[in-house]
Amino acid sequence: MYDLLILGALMVHARTGYKLRQILEGNLEPRRQISNGVMYPLLHKLEAAGYITLSDELIKGRAQKLATITDAGRAYFTQLMHTPIPMDAKRESTFRFKFRALGRENVGFQRLVLRAYISATAADMEVYQFVTQHLQEVAGRTTRQDAGWSLRTLELERALATTKINWAQTQLQAMADLPDDAEYTALDASN
Repeated sequence: MYDLLILGALMVHARTGYKLRQILEGNLEPRRQISNGVMYPLLHKLEAAGYITLSDELIKGRAQKLATITDAGRAYFTQLMHTPIPMDAKRESTFRFKFRALGRENVGFQRLVLRAYISATAADMEVYQFVTQHLQEVAGRTTRQDAGWSLRTLELERALATTKINWAQTQLQAMADLPDDAEYTALDASN
């Protein structure tokens, strides 16, 4: 999962390990800090596989590791972009990593990713609705004190899921008139 975001960031230009760590931290859901003890083994793994090169550079007077993507890294990035997203605990972060790089893909692929996101989030909504109904029944039969806050928490989850689905549908609508082989980014003023 982290490979996708790191390689995607390097597709733009070479970056320091510090900057890659900031990008990774800023895109994880839920937010968490990435230590150097996690970041640099990831970079060394990518380097050992031939996907990046690491060089020691003097940047603003400090010695830093600079990561640069290789041709093999570009191919691996494309492979990762086109790999289906597993429906596991890392799903949301993986979708967000793909969203960051969707501008490198054609409209047809963008639509596939957005529709998969809508489908996964709609499945979450079904679960939230089922659990909500169950808790409402339980709350009506007993004096369970936690049912109220459980229901409120599920209300939050449903609101977040609704927002995610609405966002993805807005993106699909923005490219509705474009052919699958077109290129599109949300900031592309010509589209």
